[in-house]
Amino acid sequence: MRVLVIGAGVGGLAIANGLLGKGHHVQIFEHADALRTTGAGITVWSNGTAALRGLGVDIEPAGHRLHSLRSVTESGRLLWEADLGEVTERLGSPTVQIPRRELIAEMAAALPPGVLHFGRRCVGVTEHPDHVVVEFADGSSATGDLLIGADGQRSVVRREVLGGEPARPTGWASWQGLTRSDLPLAHGHQTLNIAGRYAHCGLIPTGGGLLHWWFDMLWKDGDPVLSVAELRRIFRGWPDPVEALLASVTDDDLGFFPHIRHKVPQVWGGPRSTLLGDAVHAMPPAVAQAANQTLEDAWLLTQFLSVVDRDPAELLRAYEQERRPRALKVSRTAALTSAQRSTPLQRLAKFPRWLATRSQVASLRSGSDVLRLARPSVQAA
Repeated sequence: MRVLVIGAGVGGLAIANGLLGKGHHVQIFEHADALRTTGAGITVWSNGTAALRGLGVDIEPAGHRLHSLRSVTESGRLLWEADLGEVTERLGSPTVQIPRRELIAEMAAALPPGVLHFGRRCVGVTEHPDHVVVEFADGSSATGDLLIGADGQRSVVRREVLGGEPARPTGWASWQGLTRSDLPLAHGHQTLNIAGRYAHCGLIPTGGGLLHWWFDMLWKDGDPVLSVAELRRIFRGWPDPVEALLASVTDDDLGFFPHIRHKVPQVWGGPRSTLLGDAVHAMPPAVAQAANQTLEDAWLLTQFLSVVDRDPAELLRAYEQERRPRALKVSRTAALTSAQRSTPLQRLAKFPRWLATRSQVASLRSGSDVLRLARPSVQAA
């Protein structure tokens, strides 16, 4: 089939790799003039690495494997620590941290020439019984058998096909960066999460001395976007190495994004279209699953479109019906986790390591189609 993909982000590149591997003719149309390499790091959990492997993409050589996940309070009290090595053994696929730009580059490099088209902003979609037409801002158009909207939280495809309300803000925002660091944490394999009363912080080694760091705080439209100097004041006295990190970065290192959440619809497209990723289920980063759920979408949609003797509309609706329960579950968990971040920390009990590890395994399994339906094999560390 001729498949048109709108958006050359994580989802668009992932589904293109999957469908090309199944013999489909795929064209990706991106509104920007080049691949978008902004953003910091992405934690690709066991479900995400399994999905990528199923799509024919191996990011482990370019990524950094994580061995443990540790959470403490702003006073330094240990809440829990999960053994990600054991999670890998139980689920059959590792957790890898990778710069977003590297993930994009790895997936783009796997595509044959002529698949990517830049400077093509989608402005209209017209579906017919046996084909779909996409119109672009430059006056050109493209015709295909199927259309996949992978164009993010402000998806034009979603607006054109489904209408409805845009994603809503959650009342939180992140200040984050990806910087080279001499801090010991940057050269290890342990993620550190720090939970405060009104703020959260995370530090994740990303390989090669790079450290992905983020600060989450309550924020609503109209509130100021804080500077590094203001972050230093707010997070003074937090556990090591927060103050040392903030002393080493500048405003030029600082990225900012408000958290949002989409209502996940029952149906994700029309007779010749569907959606994946943030276009259909944008969610706050509280459980670090947004990119992983996008990869899950791409993997499952590839499986359904491997069937060649069924009506395309039936395949698209079957994909959505199969995928929606787990995408919705993860979206709700992310929203609930974000909302509960103001829970007084004295109510949070310490979890033993075995229970934290088991909880991590259960959480990843419950929100994953690829771990439920596939049997990925563990690669050597």
